[in-house]
Amino acid sequence: MMRILKLAAVLAIGCGCAAQLASAKATGKTAPTAGSVAVSIDRQTGSFTLRWADGTSIGPAAASVDLTNGQRWGTSDFPRHTVTSHAAAPAGLKAAGTRMWEIRSFGRADAPELVQRIYQAPGKPYILVELDAVGKSPLSSRHISPLKLATGGSATFAVKTKPTVVFVPNDNDMWVHYNEPIDPAKDPDSYEVTAVFDNTSRKGMVLGSVTHDLWRTGVLARGLGEGSASNVELYGGATGQWTHDVDPHGVVTASTIHSPLVLVGYYADWRNGMEEYAQVNAQIHPPLAWSGGVPFGWNSWSAYLMNINTQKYLGVADFIHTELEPRGFKNDGTTYVNWDGGWSLLKQEEIIADARHLHAQGQKAGIYFTPFSYWSDDFTKPVEGTDGKYKYSDILLRDSRGNPLPKIDGTHPLDPTHPGTIARIDYELARFVAWGYDSVKLDFLNCGSLEGMHHDPAITTGVAAYAYGMQRIEDDLAPKKIGRPFFISLSIAPLFPAYGHSRRASCDAFGRIEDSEYMLNAVTFGWWTNGTLYRFNDPDHTVIARDLDPYHDQSPKGSIQTDEEARSRVTASVIAGTVLIDSDDLLDARGQARAKSLLTNTQVLDVARAGRSFRPVEGDAGLRSASVFVRNEPDGSLLLAIFNFNGVAGTNLIVDLSRIGLDATRSYSVDDLWTAEKSRAHGSLPFALGPGQSKLLRLTAK
Repeated sequence: MMRILKLAAVLAIGCGCAAQLASAKATGKTAPTAGSVAVSIDRQTGSFTLRWADGTSIGPAAASVDLTNGQRWGTSDFPRHTVTSHAAAPAGLKAAGTRMWEIRSFGRADAPELVQRIYQAPGKPYILVELDAVGKSPLSSRHISPLKLATGGSATFAVKTKPTVVFVPNDNDMWVHYNEPIDPAKDPDSYEVTAVFDNTSRKGMVLGSVTHDLWRTGVLARGLGEGSASNVELYGGATGQWTHDVDPHGVVTASTIHSPLVLVGYYADWRNGMEEYAQVNAQIHPPLAWSGGVPFGWNSWSAYLMNINTQKYLGVADFIHTELEPRGFKNDGTTYVNWDGGWSLLKQEEIIADARHLHAQGQKAGIYFTPFSYWSDDFTKPVEGTDGKYKYSDILLRDSRGNPLPKIDGTHPLDPTHPGTIARIDYELARFVAWGYDSVKLDFLNCGSLEGMHHDPAITTGVAAYAYGMQRIEDDLAPKKIGRPFFISLSIAPLFPAYGHSRRASCDAFGRIEDSEYMLNAVTFGWWTNGTLYRFNDPDHTVIARDLDPYHDQSPKGSIQTDEEARSRVTASVIAGTVLIDSDDLLDARGQARAKSLLTNTQVLDVARAGRSFRPVEGDAGLRSASVFVRNEPDGSLLLAIFNFNGVAGTNLIVDLSRIGLDATRSYSVDDLWTAEKSRAHGSLPFALGPGQSKLLRLTAK
């Protein structure tokens, strides 16, 4: 029996070459076909290696599980390994021709069996892998790794430069950035997914979990050298500073413990890899269906904070209806006018009458709710919707010692699995529906994903608790239940698991150019969530007339939002994916003038109406944002957005047409969607941008 079992069948299927298959069986060696990955399995160790056509490889790779009794078992710890194969795909995936190879590691009386499964679809540049730890009696674990480099293993890249590793935040709280510096002793290198790539060539590896129902996945890519990484691991059980947890990851107990299903792929363009990763996620957990188009409208927060009332709310709604909608600021014939925090200070009859007022003029009404958080320290207060059965002290999420979890953002986390929390959710959402509201912004949802002691003993991890609570919300607002569409907008929320129709790409973003850059940092490295995890990315409320950040003014003292900054804020929003929601005082003359000027350009609004995110041209932005973004259009044209994020100085940029995906030997007409100016381009496009200035252009081949 050959020591190395080559998975040549998939390669033969991918290239349709029976002769190559016969040769592979004879020699034990195969070359990966273009765009595919070769997988080899070592029967003696149970490890495997992945190789791509340009010489990039990862392996030998193993798997392991850490048990709560202190034992750690890896596939290399076992004396016996068997390999079997048959046609199969993971649940939810329907890739024709997918085969599964099962590696069973066993032979120790003091250990569980480890069963690794590798899935490969013909011609794909990635594999999917998962691990089961199988015991004769229940096992308990906080950490399981379906893929980690074995001793002496490495990821070796064809491009011999030190690669970039993208840090993907667990959530969008506390003004976190993609690529935020981490303490490697506290956090993994990324949560759920990362790309490890060379920016110049764009070649890169994508590593990430595609199931998100039980474990929070951490990704390690460490020991970076010139074209290599010596420590690569994907594991279920991640917590850290950026998950806000005080307890370790919850314990999973079962006779068979299932790891997350993870993807490992290598791509000529890491951006394509992130998009394919997102598409695999969408097959397993499709985005919540929505046929109503991109919501256009207004939100009260930046304009009025908690100082909102009926007069302001209806005054803004009337201004939008009479002044903006006739000029084109609407989608599907309507606009959304949304309460944020502060609506609960009004009388119920006002809230109901306000929704009726909007409906009478063809608008939609939106409202605000924090389902997993409590904004008071009075724990004796009865929980709404429970008829006095529960007090807030009953439904607080508690740590392993029984103490309430610390506040996050000034609010107490609630247990999503407690019947009192569920009753409160049912009660509030039923009120919104009965009052005639059409949309809800759900905020501080990360409170529901924390590790702790949950009321439901079957739910032992923060991810599982969050999924339980969010599924209840989707069920409560399902069109089949309430008889009409209802838009669910997520604000502060984990990136995974994905629920609702839209999720804010970043934390709060206001009107300065630094706000636009901060939000676009999330688009630079997270554009791929649009249309896959969520129906729309949300660039947060679009602020075009407010001078100051109401939380902390981070801009130079005495500066104000310029006209160019305001226009750049709109451009940043419309390229994000996108929910287009203004948040200015539209009863003020300056706010009204800016809205009439910047929210009524038909060509710009059409970019937003498409609901498709632009992708970055460069990926070496770090904590900042890419300056250039592109989107290919169905008619063959290309949309180009460029930004100068310096608010006090101008800059000169040259855009290489070949770098943005065009044929540099051809000529293109260039249409400025903001100014209607026309020009031509050949080979490259030079730009002189003033402070805080941006451009939104359409390039069409001549």
